[in-house]
Amino acid sequence: MPIIEAEFLDLTQGLDLAAFWAENEQCLGFTVDKPRCAVSFSPDDHWIFEFMAAPSTIRYYKDKAYRDQIHREVNSVTTQYVGRAFFDEDTFEHSPKRIENLFGSEFLYLEASTPWLSHVTEDPDEFARILDRAEQTDMASWALPDAFIAEWEARKRAGKSLPKLGGGSRGPATVMTQVLNPQVAILWMIDYPDLMGRFRDILAQKMIDLNQTLRAFSANHEPGWYILDDNSALFNRALYRQFCAPVLQRVMNVLAPAGARRYQHSDSAMGHLLEEQYALGIREVNYGPEVDAALIRQKMPDALIHGQMPPFTLRNGSPDEIRQRMIEDFHKAGQGGGLIATTAGSLAAGTGVGRMRWFMQVVQDHCRYD
Repeated sequence: MPIIEAEFLDLTQGLDLAAFWAENEQCLGFTVDKPRCAVSFSPDDHWIFEFMAAPSTIRYYKDKAYRDQIHREVNSVTTQYVGRAFFDEDTFEHSPKRIENLFGSEFLYLEASTPWLSHVTEDPDEFARILDRAEQTDMASWALPDAFIAEWEARKRAGKSLPKLGGGSRGPATVMTQVLNPQVAILWMIDYPDLMGRFRDILAQKMIDLNQTLRAFSANHEPGWYILDDNSALFNRALYRQFCAPVLQRVMNVLAPAGARRYQHSDSAMGHLLEEQYALGIREVNYGPEVDAALIRQKMPDALIHGQMPPFTLRNGSPDEIRQRMIEDFHKAGQGGGLIATTAGSLAAGTGVGRMRWFMQVVQDHCRYD
C-alpha cells in the first residue's frame, strides 16, 4: 500500500491542487514579482521502493513491463493526492553507455537495493592500463549500443516523443569515487598525483566527447549542464580544486558556455566548497541539509537555490516543525525571489503524499510575495 498519512490529509483538506500548480507556473523566476515561492519535488527509485513496498528491486531494473506498471501505480496515487505524475510510464529498456563504463565500472544489482557501480581495481599499474584503454576509445562508436539505437529508431517510427540526451551527468567527485574505492581514490591523489591527474584529464575530455555524441544523436542543441555529485563532500578544498574543478570547468566551457544553465545537485555536506562552486559559474544549486540556506545565499548571492528542507524533517517531523523550518529557510534565502522550495537533496524514502501536501500548503500560506 502507498504511504498516505491521514493526519496530514486532514490538515490539507482545503488544498486546491489544480489552483496550486497553476499558480506555481507563475512562480519560477528569480524575482519577487510573483505570487509566492515555487515548489518542486524529486522522488526517485529509492522513494518508489518504500512508497509502494515494491517486492523486487532487481525486477524493477531488469523488467520494463514491471517497471512501467509500478510507475503507473505510483502516478495514479500522486496525481490524486499531489496533482502531479512524476514517473515515465513507457521507460526505455536499453540505454547509452555511462562515463563510468569507459573505465570498466559496471552496475551491480542486489535485491532490496538500488544499483551500485563496481570499483575497478586497487592496483595503480592496472589502473594506468585502464586509462590507456579509455584514452584510446572512440566515444562516437562506443557510446550507443546497437540495442539502444534499435529501440530509439522503433520509438521514432512509432511517433513517440524522444528525450534530449547529453544535458548532464554525475560529477567528477562521484565518478572518481565510484570507479575507484573512495579511500583508494583519495590516497592516490596524494601518493600518485600524476596518475590521478591523468584520470582527471581523460575524464574531462571523454565526458565532453560522450555528451557531444549524445547531443548530436538526439538533436539536442540546448546549451547547459547539470551535475549530480553527491560525493563532493569527500574532498577538501585543495583536492577539489586540483582534481574536480578542472573537469567541471572544461566540460561546462564546452557544454554550458557563459549564460547557460549550470546546476549542481549534491546530497552531501559540501558547504566548504561553495566558493569553488561559485567560481565555476554554478548559479543553480541543490545541496544537502547540512548546508545552511543563509550560508548558500551569503556565498552565492545570485544563485537559484533549490532547498533547503531537510528530507528527514519532511518525512519524520511534526507539522509545526516542517512549517517552522520552511519559514526559516524562506527568510534566509528566499527574500529576493531566488528560492524554489524543495528538499535539500532527494525526497527521502518513506515520505508519503500527505506530507508532500502539507509542504505545499505551508509554502502557499507562508512563503508569499503578493
